[in-house]
Amino acid sequence: MNNNYYQSWNHWFSQIMKQIQDQQQTIDRLTQQIEHLQTQQHPKTVIEKIEYHFDQLKIETLEGTLQIGLTPNGTEGDILEDLYTPESQPQEAAPYLDELMNDAVPQYIDNYVRENGLQLSEKHREHMIADINKQLPERFTFHQNQNPDLDPTAIVQKLHQEVRHSVAQYFTSKKGEDFV
Repeated sequence: MNNNYYQSWNHWFSQIMKQIQDQQQTIDRLTQQIEHLQTQQHPKTVIEKIEYHFDQLKIETLEGTLQIGLTPNGTEGDILEDLYTPESQPQEAAPYLDELMNDAVPQYIDNYVRENGLQLSEKHREHMIADINKQLPERFTFHQNQNPDLDPTAIVQKLHQEVRHSVAQYFTSKKGEDFV
């Protein structure tokens, strides 16, 4: 019985030693693989120059917020003075923008306010009109440069859509705020 006891211990001890040797071999093999991978030269990608051709980019969706009534440097007092100076508008755009600036922009604001049951002070309304009108000549020139063959009346139609959309976006972004 005592001999059998030692044989089983000896057998168990041999199995443990075999497992330890197998694990050591696995560790050695993995260590060699890691060292081999670390010494391999990975191909480097070098990008020397990237050129973007913004005129060839196609923008399908343009999202954002039109900051009506806000100026980046807070020069609200200068807005009205700059609005209708002849130098601020391209000569070609002025005749086409008169109806939009004088009639359509106020009408779009009034319609949106009425349809959505909003209260809008006259000062806020005038500020919105001035800010939108200030941007229209630049937008006209932008569309004219984008599509030189486009008829000015077609550009004005695009501006009508932009103004309606911008007015709606403005009020939507300010939802819950007091406009009085």
